[in-house]
Amino acid sequence: MFTVYDLFDLHFIIVMVRSSPEDKENPEILSKVRDVISDYKNSQHHNVFRKALQTIPFLKGKAGYDFVFTENIYTYYPGGFLKDEEIYRLLYKALSELKNVTEEGNREKIYDLADCLHNLPVMIAENRYSVPKSFLKNEVSYYRKKWDSSFLK
Repeated sequence: MFTVYDLFDLHFIIVMVRSSPEDKENPEILSKVRDVISDYKNSQHHNVFRKALQTIPFLKGKAGYDFVFTENIYTYYPGGFLKDEEIYRLLYKALSELKNVTEEGNREKIYDLADCLHNLPVMIAENRYSVPKSFLKNEVSYYRKKWDSSFLK
C-alpha cells in the first residue's frame, strides 16, 4: 500500500511527463507506474514507484529522474497507508489514460492531461487519503471540455 511519500513521487513523475510530453520514453515509464498501482496490495510500503522505475535501464542518468535511484528510508508515515480501493482504481484509470495519450503522441493532449492529473496524488496525500470533490470540478473540467467529456466519470 502507498504512503504519502509514494504519492509525492507519483506527483513528480506526472510533472516530468508534463514537462516533456514529446519524450518517447513516457509510455514505458507510465506502464511501470500503472503496474505498481495495479499491484498495490503487494507493495513494499516505501519507494514503490522508485523501485519499479529503477528497472528501466534508460532512466540511469536521465535528467530529472535522478530521484529514482535514491532509496529513502522512512521511520514515520504520516496518515499511515492508503487503503481505499476506489482511489487505487481512480489512479489506475487516470494513469492508464495518460499512458494511452502518450502513445498517441499528441503533445498538446499529453500536456493537458498531465497538467490535469499532476496535483491528484498531492491532493490525495493532503486530504487524508481522499479525493476532494474540487478535483473533478476544477482540475478535470478543462480536459473534459477540450478532449474527452467522459474522462474519469
